[in-house]
Amino acid sequence: MTTYQLGPAQFYTRGERLLRGKGVASAVGAGRAEDWVALDRSTELGTGWRGRVRTRIGFRWYDQRAIADWAPYQQESGLDGCPLGRPPGTESEIALFLCHRDARVRAVALGLAESGALPASVLPLVLIRCADTDERVRELARATFDRTLADADEAALRQLAPLAALVGTRRRHGTWVCQAVLGRLGGLPDEALEQLMSGGDREARIAALLAGAAYGRLDREQAWAIAEGDADDGVRGRALRTVMRLALASGRQDVLDDARARILARLDAEPSYDVRRDTFAAAVEADFFRARDLANLALGHRDRPIRRRSCALALAGPDGDGVLDLLLCARDTAVRHDAVARLRGAGRADELVRHLSDRSPAVRALACRELRAAGNDPHAHYRAMCTDPATVEPAALVGLAEQRCPEDAALLRPLTRHPRAAVRARSLSALRMLGALA
Repeated sequence: MTTYQLGPAQFYTRGERLLRGKGVASAVGAGRAEDWVALDRSTELGTGWRGRVRTRIGFRWYDQRAIADWAPYQQESGLDGCPLGRPPGTESEIALFLCHRDARVRAVALGLAESGALPASVLPLVLIRCADTDERVRELARATFDRTLADADEAALRQLAPLAALVGTRRRHGTWVCQAVLGRLGGLPDEALEQLMSGGDREARIAALLAGAAYGRLDREQAWAIAEGDADDGVRGRALRTVMRLALASGRQDVLDDARARILARLDAEPSYDVRRDTFAAAVEADFFRARDLANLALGHRDRPIRRRSCALALAGPDGDGVLDLLLCARDTAVRHDAVARLRGAGRADELVRHLSDRSPAVRALACRELRAAGNDPHAHYRAMCTDPATVEPAALVGLAEQRCPEDAALLRPLTRHPRAAVRARSLSALRMLGALA
């Protein structure tokens, strides 16, 4: 029995398959929208380099620059490092030129369309070039693509629809191609939306959300399913923003109330802090939450920045006085501080006295300043609060010592024998602060 030793398998990127003469179908793989974008990125990243890494193709060795600029044209180059000596001839060469990093090379490939030498298999790459960052390449690609679409049937347009939606929503200059394809179809086909949603690429799923919402092919329940079940943080965040957008566009109060309640619940259940932060920011920008919703977030949300931002927004709104009582009971010190600072402006300066015994030194100090601004003496209120041992609060004892009046030591010494341990402990602390502890 003969045993053969097999060498290690060698895998090539999509761009390397084009480089080695493979056809476009081999390089693009399954031919989904994200596959075409991946082919473009892979080739663009592999071209135009100036490194000296050497690799072997057949019986010859080339450095990375030669590989990047298509080795057969390296000696015929009309420009430094750019294969412009003669136009590409094969399908793989044309595809490589269309995806090349150098804009001049991409323009040469698009120039083949005027002579009819551009194969139909590279039309998706021409579509991608319609959103190119280079203006000259972009205009050439759009002129070529527009002429091609004039003779295209509906089946060809439907085949291009997923890629048009992906490029149109995820690239800066992609609006034109999205309108060129989907406008002729009268909207986004259902099969295109399904293909983008079921893809493994996050950009494709985000494009499905954006295009589906824009063309009315995506309902709220589909967006909620993505927001609650997708594994990617960016996709979940985009889905939540899409839900808000669809709810606002519906114009129905019951839909808005339902979406608002579910968004608030999702802000607690969402495991990613970035998604919670971005969703909250989007909801604030869209004026999606009411004052009561913001107050509830300030009271109980687990993220400190969201709690404090919610408090500031609730108090700054026209209904800020209506949620003031809720915010005064918050566990977050900064939230209580902002709420106490609002009391005098809301005409409730008489309620400042009860906040003199707050557990936070910052809130106590603020209450003292506000009382003085209202014409009251906080020291007298502190002495009145500490006179009756039956009703004294431990924090009030520390607040009394913070007034730095040595005569208060006589009021504090009897409380060191108080039945409550917290009162005894704060009495000792207050005496130490006054320097009266033996």
